[in-house]
Amino acid sequence: MRVMPENKKPGIEQLQDDKTYCLVKSLKHDEIVEFVTGELKKLRWPIVTFYIFNSVLLLLITAVTAANVFYELMPWRVHLTGLFAGTAAGILLVIPFHEGLHGLAYRIAGARKIRYGMDLRQMLFYASAPGFVAGRNDFMVVAFLPFTVINLFFIAIIITGQQFMQWTSLVALFMHSTMCIGDFAMINFMARFSGKDIYTYDDPGSETSYFYIRSWGLSQYFY
Repeated sequence: MRVMPENKKPGIEQLQDDKTYCLVKSLKHDEIVEFVTGELKKLRWPIVTFYIFNSVLLLLITAVTAANVFYELMPWRVHLTGLFAGTAAGILLVIPFHEGLHGLAYRIAGARKIRYGMDLRQMLFYASAPGFVAGRNDFMVVAFLPFTVINLFFIAIIITGQQFMQWTSLVALFMHSTMCIGDFAMINFMARFSGKDIYTYDDPGSETSYFYIRSWGLSQYFY
């Protein structure tokens, strides 16, 4: 399965040299946190979806905790153990699976070389495909595959598991969903160019991600 055949996408040289395409964003990898923070203020559908989904989860966690206060649904030691275990699972334990699914999505899109890494200064973990040009559809699969697969796993446990596992999985679901903020921010940026062909690739030499769109009628997009 291939999300978008490579022969239907421009190569890097074409993006750089063909006047049909225009660079709209160059994102240094050491500026990703600043980029994500900026995108959180731009209420397009990906960020709105992110806010709504995580707000619902937070309300559920609050409701379960409140119910435990009044009705003691489970012993508090169990409640707190589930809270800490779910937090650890949602933030730390899923990282290899999350990044592995990003890598799998790149493979599906046609990338041959996958690079994994981390930036502890920014508390970032990443999977990239150096030199691979990804179109909008490619990148949406790359961004959302871990969110979808891992969260469906936690939801399945919430539906079928025992009480402790349900509670732990609810917390893990919330923590993992919030940790997907960078993926949603990237798609939120692309959503700015709705209806336009947009392409991106990572240059490992300059540690920069470049975003291009077709160049006609673009004056309203520059900033």
